[in-house]
Amino acid sequence: MLEKIAENWRAVLLAVALHALVAAFLIFGIQFLHNSASKGNHGQSIVEASVVSTSDQPAQPPSPPTEKQAKPQPKPEPKAEKKPDQEAKAAAAKQKAQQQAAEKAAQQKAQKEAQQKAEQEAAEKAAKQKAQRQAAAKAAQQKAQKEAAEKAAAAKAQQEVQQKAAQEKAQKAAEQKAARERAEKEAAAKKAAQEKAQREAAEKAKQKAAEEKARKEAEAKKKAAAEKARQEAEAKKKAEEAAKKKAAEEAAKKAAAEKKAREAAAKSDLQKALAQESAGRQNAANQKAMARYVAAIKDKVEGNWIRPPGTSNISCKVKVKQLPGGQITNVQLLGSCGSTVVDRSVKQAIYKSDPLPTPSSDNLFQPEIEFTFRPDQ
Repeated sequence: MLEKIAENWRAVLLAVALHALVAAFLIFGIQFLHNSASKGNHGQSIVEASVVSTSDQPAQPPSPPTEKQAKPQPKPEPKAEKKPDQEAKAAAAKQKAQQQAAEKAAQQKAQKEAQQKAEQEAAEKAAKQKAQRQAAAKAAQQKAQKEAAEKAAAAKAQQEVQQKAAQEKAQKAAEQKAARERAEKEAAAKKAAQEKAQREAAEKAKQKAAEEKARKEAEAKKKAAAEKARQEAEAKKKAEEAAKKKAAEEAAKKAAAEKKAREAAAKSDLQKALAQESAGRQNAANQKAMARYVAAIKDKVEGNWIRPPGTSNISCKVKVKQLPGGQITNVQLLGSCGSTVVDRSVKQAIYKSDPLPTPSSDNLFQPEIEFTFRPDQ
């Protein structure tokens, strides 16, 4: 048994170290949770609250916290150590499995060698049969070549007789063809001379017609230019008269428009001054009501916030999306509050404040609200 333990000393040391780490984690984790639950900070203030419109920031999907995020996860129980006799049994089973694997590998190797030997014998038999077939084919090929050579000699003699007769016939045909070509050449030369004379006569007639056409086109062009100049002069005169008339009409219209614009501007200035005065009074009332609305939201959120242990100098911006009834649909941090623990505590405080207080007037409601979270100032 001691020899088994000596062989597996690394595994034994690793198991002991793992159990020690698990025990330390459980002790310190329970103490940390106890301290965190006993501490808290109520009454911290939220300052520098502001209101933004819906168009300034893109909509974000709601992400409410879950119980799984809020509660601490249970710690895994440490595993029991294996007994020495169990380790001995495991080592014996492992050795037996290795022996069986070696026997199986040897059997597979013997089968593979037998199969390779059978394949080699089959290949040798196939090669012998192939050599016999090739020898028979070569003998048949030699016989065919001999018969083909005899036939080729006979055909060659017959071909020489036919070529001689064909040469005599071709020579006679060439002489007849040369005579025909000389006659055709003389007829073509005569025809070419006649066609040349006809082309020259046609070129002269065509040149004369082109000169006559150019003279007529020049006269027509000159006449058209004179008519165009006369029409352009008349059109220019009419355009000048129309431009003068249009300028006079536009001057009259411009004077009337300027007068009307001055009257409208005076009326608009008066209406604008009255509207600004009314808007100033309304804005002042809205700012007071908005300040009360923001203060109510700030008081409710800071009453629900619990400070994580060991945190200070917290500062971050939070954007809250809500429905008209004050129901929170999304909370987004516009920057970290210092750590993930603080970020989570701020989000939980805002979700815990659902629904948020509603304003005194419906026109003061904003679907998105930004807070500057600074509890230490």
